[in-house]
Amino acid sequence: MFNFKFDKRKVVILSLVFVLISISYLNYMLNKKSILESSSDFKQYEENQLSVMTSKENEDNIVVEENIGKETATSSMMMIPEEEKVVDSKQEDINKIVSVSNSNIEESLLNNEKRNKSSYFLQAKIDIEVEREKTIERFDEIINSKMTDEESRKSAIKKKMAIIDLINKEKIVESLIKSKGFEDAVVFITNESVYVTVKDEELSKSDIAKILDIVTRETKVSIDNIKIQNK
Repeated sequence: MFNFKFDKRKVVILSLVFVLISISYLNYMLNKKSILESSSDFKQYEENQLSVMTSKENEDNIVVEENIGKETATSSMMMIPEEEKVVDSKQEDINKIVSVSNSNIEESLLNNEKRNKSSYFLQAKIDIEVEREKTIERFDEIINSKMTDEESRKSAIKKKMAIIDLINKEKIVESLIKSKGFEDAVVFITNESVYVTVKDEELSKSDIAKILDIVTRETKVSIDNIKIQNK
């Protein structure tokens, strides 16, 4: 009885050992196959990269040869005198950008007068802001363009800064007018004139005097060039 149990135990142990050996061998074969596949893939990758590098090198050689040919051809050409170089024609455009923008704003304000006062002030401010942003973007295009000559670039920078200054003044004047008790106000400033619209049923002489005092103090524009209306 004892010997039978012992033999049975040995058989179980041997079976487990055999299973472990089989698993180890199978794992070894799988790893070997994976390594071989990886090695094959890597070899293929190296071949592909070598092919790409060779192709790129050939293309670079062609480009170099073409550039050498172009440089040779260029050097044989007559040099254009400095004063005869073509200057970008944006200088003429710069002088028109602000005037066109002001005309667009004046037109939009005129069209907005047909609106009721609940939407007039918001829409008027949006129209002015959008047009101002377009103007600044246009100046930025000129300033950043490689085709712009130095004189035009300086002019564009100067006019852009002037527009930004006008925007700040408009906000300040609007805030000061509202601080005098008016519910809302829209202010549009140019180099020559100022347009003010306040939200009020009626403007007294005292109200107009307050507004004129603010506008002249902040903008230095003559009273004759200040237009005030209520909405």
